[in-house]
Parts: sequence; C-alpha cells; structure tokens
Amino acid sequence: MPNVWNIGNTTVRNPKRIENALRVFVEEGFSGNAKGSDIEARLHGKLKEREVLEFDGEPSDWNGRKWRAAFYQLGFISYEKYNISGNRLSPDQFFPSIGLPEITSNYEITPAGRKLISAGSIPEIEEIYTRQFVCYELPNALEGSFPDGSMKPFILLLQVLLLLQQGGHDGLNKFETGLFLQKFRNHTEGLPQQIVDEVLEYRRLLAACSNARESRELKHRYKEELGQEIGINPNSVVSDYSDTTFRYFSLSGLFSRIGQTIVIRSNKLAFVEVLLQSEPTFLFSTNPASYLEAYYKNNFPLPTDQKDFALQEVNTLKNGIRDRSNPLLAEANRLSLGSDIVDIQRVRLQLIEYNNWEREEDFANEQQTPEAIADILNYLKVLNGQSIPDGPEIDDRPAYLEWAVWRSFLAIDEIISPVHSTRRFPVDQDFHPRNTAPGGGSDLLFEFDTYVLVVEVTLTTSHRQMAVESEPVRRHTVQYKELYPDKDVYCLFIAPTVDNNVAETFRIGVWYKMDEEEFVNIVPMNLTDFINAIDGLTSRRYTNAEFKNLIERCLVIRNVRAPQWKLSISNEVNIWKSRILAV
Repeated sequence: MPNVWNIGNTTVRNPKRIENALRVFVEEGFSGNAKGSDIEARLHGKLKEREVLEFDGEPSDWNGRKWRAAFYQLGFISYEKYNISGNRLSPDQFFPSIGLPEITSNYEITPAGRKLISAGSIPEIEEIYTRQFVCYELPNALEGSFPDGSMKPFILLLQVLLLLQQGGHDGLNKFETGLFLQKFRNHTEGLPQQIVDEVLEYRRLLAACSNARESRELKHRYKEELGQEIGINPNSVVSDYSDTTFRYFSLSGLFSRIGQTIVIRSNKLAFVEVLLQSEPTFLFSTNPASYLEAYYKNNFPLPTDQKDFALQEVNTLKNGIRDRSNPLLAEANRLSLGSDIVDIQRVRLQLIEYNNWEREEDFANEQQTPEAIADILNYLKVLNGQSIPDGPEIDDRPAYLEWAVWRSFLAIDEIISPVHSTRRFPVDQDFHPRNTAPGGGSDLLFEFDTYVLVVEVTLTTSHRQMAVESEPVRRHTVQYKELYPDKDVYCLFIAPTVDNNVAETFRIGVWYKMDEEEFVNIVPMNLTDFINAIDGLTSRRYTNAEFKNLIERCLVIRNVRAPQWKLSISNEVNIWKSRILAV
C-alpha cells in the first residue's frame, strides 16, 4: 500500500519534452500499438532519432515503457485496464461509457493528447496541463491501493503555497515538499493549514540550529521520521519525488522559482484564489466515469471557462500591454459578456503570448547586468564540463546550451529584431527553455544594423557531429542569405569540440543549389573559446560590431588545414579579447 504519491516518473525527468515525445508516439504509429519489448525499445529509439532525446548506447524497452507510463498517467493515452467500482474494464469496454467509442485499444491517443500535440502556443499548452493537474485525484482507476481517503496533489500544493504567500512566508523548496507534501494524506479541509504549520515549525527549528552539523542532524531526524511513516527510503522522496513534483506541476505555468523555492506567480494569484474557492472536489470517489471523461477530454472546469473571469483577465492583460497600437487591443475592447466564449479565450491566450513577448524584452535588458553575465558564464562553464561551486542544476543540457548562448548575445545587445524572434526554442514563463529548437532552421538568429548572425549549437562530437550538423548548418546559412540579401550573413557554430571534418566543410564554405555554387561564411568555435569571448563582457561591454570583427578575422585565416584553422581561431579569440579590453 503506497504511502507516498509521485506525479509522472523519475525517469522522464524533463517533462517539458512530453508534447514532442507524444507527437512522435502518434506519428510513428505507436498509438494503439505500444506494448512488447521490441516495440517499447523502438519507441525509445524513435525519440532519439527524432531528436526528442539525446543519449548514448542502444535504445531500451525499459525507457520506452517509462515514457509510455508518463503519457498514460497524465491522461494523454489510454491504459490497459480500468478499475471501476471493482470491475476491471478494457478500453473497448470502458470508453464508450464516456462518449469515446473510437478508443478501442491499449495506449491509444486520447482527446487530451490530441489537444496537446496540436496546441499552437505555450499558453495553450500550459492550460492543457493545468486542466489535467486540477482534475488529477488519488486514488483513481489507474493508481489505487492508497490508505483511506482522497487527495488532489496539485490542489494541495496550491493551497499550501497560497497560505504561505498570504502569510508573508517563503515558498516551498524541494526538501520541504518531500517532507510534508509527498506523503499521502486524506485531503481534508484542515490539511493545508496543518502542513503550513508543520513547515513553519521545521523552519523555526532549522533557524535555531547554531551550526551546519546541527542543521544536518535536524534534517536527518525529519527524514528518518518520514521513512518510518512511508516505509521506503526517504531520500528518494525528498530528492527525486519532490523534484518531479516541481518539474511536472510547473508545466501549468502557475509557478515561478525564487532561488530554491517555488511560489505561485503574482499574475496567477487571482486565478488560483478563484480556483480554490471550489477545490478540492473529489470527482473520482463519487463518480468515476465523470472523472475519467473530464480527464481524457481535458475539459475539467477552470475559472477562465467563465466569461466574467475570462474578461477580467483580458482587461488586466490589455491594460498591461505597452504597445498601445497593437491590434489585439481593438479586438479585446470589442469583447463583452455577449461575446462567444471561444472568441474571448482566443483573444485571452493571444494577449498572454504577447504579454510574454513584452516581458521577454525586459528579460533581454536584464541580461546586460553584471549579475546576469556572471550567471550566463556559470551555465556555459557547467555545460562545458567545468565544476562550479554552487553551480546551476541543468536537467536538459542541449536545451540549456542553446539558452545560455542566446542569453550571451542578449547581453551583447543592439539586436534590431524582436527578442522572441531571435530564438527558435520555446521558453516557459520564466524564460527558461522548454525544448531545443526544432529542425528546419537555425537555433538562433540575430539581426543587427549591419549584419545577420546565424548561430548553431550542439553537444554532439566526433563522427556524429559530421553526420547531423555539417549539411543543415550550411543549408540554413544559405537560406538566411536569401532572406537577408542586403546584409552580410555569418554563421557561428559552437560545440564543446569541433570535429575536423566539420571544420573542413565550413572552411571550404560551399553549398550547391543544383549547379549553382553558393559560398557561406561559417566559423566553427569550441565552447571554451566562446566562453573566453563572452568573459570579456565582465570587464568591458563590447559591441556587436566588435564581435563581428572577431567573426571576420576568424574567416580571414581559414586558408589552412582544418586542424590548424581551429587552433588559429582559439588564438584569434585571445588576440581579439586583449585588443577590445585595451580600448
């Protein structure tokens, strides 16, 4: 009998990739055909082939099953059997009862899953996850054998965080979440305040510790007590389980990180307060079919389904937009209680997206501060394999490499294109990466007054780098030359190490369109040299024109063998850096 709960699983540690993984699941024919060791291993392999995952070694059926489990726990695909009032029902027996007779097989895509993979914006994706999490209840037809009672983990987290914030206290860190929220408890009306009291007492005792040894002993005592209650290793709960809680529930867009803690976003407080006026409602325990219908159709009610609340949010969003010429404002001003809820929701989601773009401009400006530049360098160094005291935790190295390099050029600034157009990877509410950039274009694209810089980054090395990077990098650069015929177009290719064969193709710099020869200017730079160049910002704020000079000097010296060119680029970075710092 489990005494703890866990959303998702600790193998799928990066749930931001679930929508892309689910798209592969459907497009590669796994929907309704996802059982069996060979098929499960093939699923894992397809996730790598389609660049959802990066891993060394052979695909495994075990990992394939873990991704499949994440899909069905979140309601995006069907399961094998449904325990309804003691009856074990197969999909073809169960789904007609909730109006989905088309679902007849195990592990078949559901309407919720189809909504997720067809969503066109991050606000839409966040709302899909929010509905699933608000609906999510334990025990349910897939997860049973809990102690007596019912629990809504997501709602409980919101209740506890709201009470903490209303009381002027810090949000929860992962250790506290593991100690006090991951244990299954009957979700009574008084439970949120009880947990808040427990958290505050723990913090009081921790603050009273006079040294690090006493702090460690206190934490050990709390973990031991938790272990006795739940019957499993408490270290898994306070680290792995709480980590997945933070990662999965953050997909809702309702939370923000402040240091090591999670809090409710200030612009989501009104939504949460209205939501909690009617939650928790335990639908599965009273009507399992209605619960599962809401879960699989992704239609569990939210405050924004009500016209008055949705219009209130529209008004708040439109009043916060700085560009008063935005045509969205005219659309928003025409909305009223007589408008169709579909139109209200469409404008509301578009306003959220545009609001995020304006906030992203502010984020870009923040990257030019000394604190932000130091943080960028820390990320780059950790990604380059360096050990940094209290360095950042990175759960998705390819995505964070794109993100850290993007921030580096935001720090240089003088970009004339909208900030959100400079990246092709999606970001969350805190402008952290959700995924890597999709195929079909560069990772980053920066337009300046006098030139355009295409940036491609990768963690791949050796022969694999040649196989997956050489052709698309040259092709993308040619495409952008055609898009910007009146400006110089350069490409910077960044990798921890640059394969000689890749460097050679860039050194020659030729791309053929039929019989027409096109020359491209691509500089391959290892990550250590790029870090060295960005480190110059800690001493002097150099300009993008000065960075262009570095690119051009690296191209001038390319008429040598590839290994020598790579060494010359490293030397040129040092010379360039000394020169700009001497100005």
